[in-house]
Amino acid sequence: MLSKKLGASLALASGLCLAVACGGGGGNSTAGNAQSGNGAYTGTSATATGDISAGNPTGPTTLAAETANNTSASSSFNGTSNGNIKPASVSKVSLHTLLYPGATTKIYVHVMPWWGSSGHINIGYNSADPAQVTRQVDDMISRGIDGLIVDWYGPANAALNNATLALSQEAQNHSGFEFAICEDAGALQGASNPTAKLISDLAYIYQTYETSPNYMRKNGRPVIVLFGEESVAINWSQVAAAVQGNPLFVWENNVGFTQPDSSGAFSWIGITGNPADPGLGYLSSFYQTAASNTTEQTFGSYYKGFNDSIASWGTNRVVNQNCGQTWLSTMAEISSYYNSSQQLESIQIPTWNDYEEGDEIETGIDNCVSISAALSGQTLNWSLSGQESTIDHYTVFVSPDGQTLNPVGEVQPGTHSINIGSFSLAAGSYTVYVEAIGKPSLLNHMSGAVAFSR
Repeated sequence: MLSKKLGASLALASGLCLAVACGGGGGNSTAGNAQSGNGAYTGTSATATGDISAGNPTGPTTLAAETANNTSASSSFNGTSNGNIKPASVSKVSLHTLLYPGATTKIYVHVMPWWGSSGHINIGYNSADPAQVTRQVDDMISRGIDGLIVDWYGPANAALNNATLALSQEAQNHSGFEFAICEDAGALQGASNPTAKLISDLAYIYQTYETSPNYMRKNGRPVIVLFGEESVAINWSQVAAAVQGNPLFVWENNVGFTQPDSSGAFSWIGITGNPADPGLGYLSSFYQTAASNTTEQTFGSYYKGFNDSIASWGTNRVVNQNCGQTWLSTMAEISSYYNSSQQLESIQIPTWNDYEEGDEIETGIDNCVSISAALSGQTLNWSLSGQESTIDHYTVFVSPDGQTLNPVGEVQPGTHSINIGSFSLAAGSYTVYVEAIGKPSLLNHMSGAVAFSR
């Protein structure tokens, strides 16, 4: 079994290889099953490196890599009072694993492109910085996200449009990664003729964005999301007569299913006025309405929480995060209405990076967990403080120097021990760690070092 084949030595710093793989291409080896309560073990490769927070250990990593900020959020960002955490090690387990079995659902994130512009807090980056945009799209893809929807304020807002151009260009560097434009009603604010302004904006969207092979399409038609336009006096007959590209308009909330000029609807965040209420009733109403309008596009949602107390436009609306439970429960609500026979085509997560409304997932989601480990003979035991429902799995590492980490076991929640003595280690002193890998986009947590001698 692979769990017995760690090789004659773990002194990888000296160039020695694991018995499981030496040289090679750095891929995962075939998984085996450890016995005697050791959990499931996935083989390692001596040539692979880097953060393994997505699970399926691929080889040596480092303590620094496993505990550092692995997100696109700025390391200079120290968190805010409305629930955005300082970025740290975030689970890269795919978001798709939270969906119902057999799901074919596409997962998109709603992106705010205004950071670095006046009127917003400083989060440590500029949305139009190409290097930052590359980091963001890479981070999204690493979490299993299929595309992004940009909150857009029209071509006249040069800073936001430049950021949108950068996002669309970066999306095109990744086959299959989609992007779409959300025409925010703010783009029409102050316009003497909102209908003419919207027609002009849609023409620009068509010419600048919709022709991209990465632009989001449903049933072959480009998608344009509308946010807040229901409150603006628009002559939709004129819009329909003038628009190019035959787009699908997707409106917010249930009205999108019945609005004559709409092709579908998206849900957002259920804010009821009770901070302890995650808004499942709002989501339930949306999915029930969607079930009666199956010819329309449906974009479901799930979210970590909401708190606009630091936004200049905020009204102190709050949906508590509840240590990651709001995130998990709003996702679970989808499985109450959809399954492999009745698919939900799309999800839009609100949001990737709206720090001022406290619903961003870029920095990760705090699951309020800590982990401690201790050795009893040759058995490593660990305990978790917090809710284990937020943990995807545990990874056990053995280190010859306290810094180079070699994954030796992957254990499912509910199991809190592993027999270190069952592994073929050379005689010597080692350091052992256990990392609690969070469910998708929740924080990972590393135990303290535990000394072990062979």
